[in-house]
Amino acid sequence: MMTAADFMITDVIFTAPDASIRDLLLLFATHKVSGVPVLDATRRLKGMVTVDDVLRHLRPHTSHTLDMGAFMSFYVREETLPDRMRELIARPVRDVMTTARLTVVKPDTELAEVAEIFGERRFKKLPVVNDAHTVVGVVSRGDLTRYIVRELLKD
Repeated sequence: MMTAADFMITDVIFTAPDASIRDLLLLFATHKVSGVPVLDATRRLKGMVTVDDVLRHLRPHTSHTLDMGAFMSFYVREETLPDRMRELIARPVRDVMTTARLTVVKPDTELAEVAEIFGERRFKKLPVVNDAHTVVGVVSRGDLTRYIVRELLKD
């Protein structure tokens, strides 16, 4: 039986609730990811945060259309940012992260169940937690697809 432990990434890229959104966006750009778990000092899951979460908090306060390239330009010339963006990137991650209805899997969750969760929901990543709710890995749609293809090509 194949489980989440067979294809999860254990070197988890994460952020903390007190990290600034500026640092979060730099983390996204540096690691080429669009979402990460939010962990406390003991690696317990406190939430998830994505680029969409950040943009959602900015959109209601602006009338112009945003694209990620324009939004990420802050690290090149921060002084050109509109005031609203400058205020947003100074705020802590806890202000924009998702905490309600977090979906997690355990290392022993069967592959079919993980696939079903991805199929039913719009998630791109799922934290893998142990019984103490400590994050021990992350699975993504891409990880799942690569694992299935690798297994299919073995024969």
